[in-house]
Amino acid sequence: MPLDLVIRGGTVVDGTGLPGYTADVAVRDGRIVKIGRVNEVAARTIDAAGLAVTPGFIDVHTHYDVQLDWDPLATPSSWHGTTSVIAGNCGFTLAPAKPADVDWLAGMLSRVEGMSRKALGEGLKFAGGSFADYWRRFDGKLGVNVGSYVGHCAVRRFVMGDDASSRTATQDEIAAMQDLVRQAMRDGALGFSTSQIPIHVGEDGREVPSNHASRDEILALSSVLAEFERGALEIIPRSFASGYDDADRQLVLDMYRVSGRPVELNILVPTPDNPMGWDLTLKFAKEASAQGVRLHPQFTTNELGLHLKLSDTFIFDELPTWRSVLTLPEPERSQRLRDPSVRTRLSAEFDSPKGRAAAFSWDLLEVEGVCDEKNRAWVGRTVTDIAAERGVTPLDAFLDCALAENLETQWQTGLNDIGRQFIAHVVRSGIKEPFVMAGSSDGGAHLSSFVGADYTTRLMTEWVPDPLTFEQAIWRMTGMPATVHALDGRGFLREGAWADVLLLDRSLLKVGPTRLARDFPADTERYVVDAEGYVAVIVNGTVVLEDGRHTGALPGHVLRGA
Repeated sequence: MPLDLVIRGGTVVDGTGLPGYTADVAVRDGRIVKIGRVNEVAARTIDAAGLAVTPGFIDVHTHYDVQLDWDPLATPSSWHGTTSVIAGNCGFTLAPAKPADVDWLAGMLSRVEGMSRKALGEGLKFAGGSFADYWRRFDGKLGVNVGSYVGHCAVRRFVMGDDASSRTATQDEIAAMQDLVRQAMRDGALGFSTSQIPIHVGEDGREVPSNHASRDEILALSSVLAEFERGALEIIPRSFASGYDDADRQLVLDMYRVSGRPVELNILVPTPDNPMGWDLTLKFAKEASAQGVRLHPQFTTNELGLHLKLSDTFIFDELPTWRSVLTLPEPERSQRLRDPSVRTRLSAEFDSPKGRAAAFSWDLLEVEGVCDEKNRAWVGRTVTDIAAERGVTPLDAFLDCALAENLETQWQTGLNDIGRQFIAHVVRSGIKEPFVMAGSSDGGAHLSSFVGADYTTRLMTEWVPDPLTFEQAIWRMTGMPATVHALDGRGFLREGAWADVLLLDRSLLKVGPTRLARDFPADTERYVVDAEGYVAVIVNGTVVLEDGRHTGALPGHVLRGA
């Protein structure tokens, strides 16, 4: 049979961590059929001389399951070489769902994961059904490969209805939830995800359903995976910011004990009130690893600055008055922000120890963009600068500038030199531990506040050759996540594997600018980050992106557990 594609003369970095080597790669029917010297003629030949030929990257922590209804390429992750994404993290999925609950679940996602309610209203096509029903819709319609956990919140809402957001479950309800997780696993779910952090509050002002689950419930649902020879668990426990208290450590260890499956943890990142919590998490995972427990936190190589507009932000959600005001509809929201008595309460919360932990310094918050040209002079200036010029408090300057533009003023947080050095130390500490995975883009979430899809490009350009070789960096983004999540035929360049392949010009690899794009349903905005140096992104043997441009092909698969 003739070949579909031959990639000739590139440096093959196969995802194992071994040194690269010069070879040809032959593809037929979506799979690699030969690596070595290929003399046969193919329908298409790509000259890869001078290029690195690697497996496509696997992003283990995303929320792209919603965005796929209008963006089959899962952008901007695919621009940065990601060919497979895992969705449904943090316990948040839209399935299984009764038809009457879909809008409620969409609202929860909008609130906790920063997805535009307008975009969801226009772009989301799911009307309810099982986990299988949700993913069956995408067969033959994807540009990248996508698999998903089954999320705790959807499972709990399906069984308990509105009570899922207010109480613990009965034994009968837990058994019914187990049946739903079991069916989702049969339908191809890659595992089970949950979270319990207090900041996760739905549109109705209540903590999300998974936050009300007991320890016994989480373990019962985790134990379902022991019935299958595959799958992983993912959790962000209540005390993650402080480095996991004793109860959460035991919970995580017991999740592994009852399931026998890998447990994926959150990213290693400091918080202002717990600057060394990440280190305690890392030490816990290292001790567990030494005992044979498979725990996998993630290091993050993307920039940690945030974007915000008071028309749509989650950044202040840990402060009760801020959250209550910023979740109000207009015009009531703006009216409250103008009220001097409300500003007094906002100021007190911001200046409290909890506020300083949850928020940021005024002198590191600057205007990124404005709507009205008459305010162009604000751009690039900090809140502190503007307040000093006006002779008002920083809080008043911040709110006044926002209100002058109907809360659409764009702000950007940043780090000072000491902060950047500390973050670099955190990242390096994670990279050096072999059980820590690369991540997390959080792709598809927090679209008006954050974009992390560039972590792949940054790992290759900022952390190679120290502390990683290029081959080791590729392993952390390909072979390692494929192994942890049992993604058969993914993550490696070897004969018989699916041909998810990147052609990289390492001399040109670069993270482009972060920019605001208005390309989502209902004319809504999101932040994206561009990439350079990706000559070709190939999914299942078909070129999907060529020099950053979509070819129109949609060869992606729904990744279903075997």
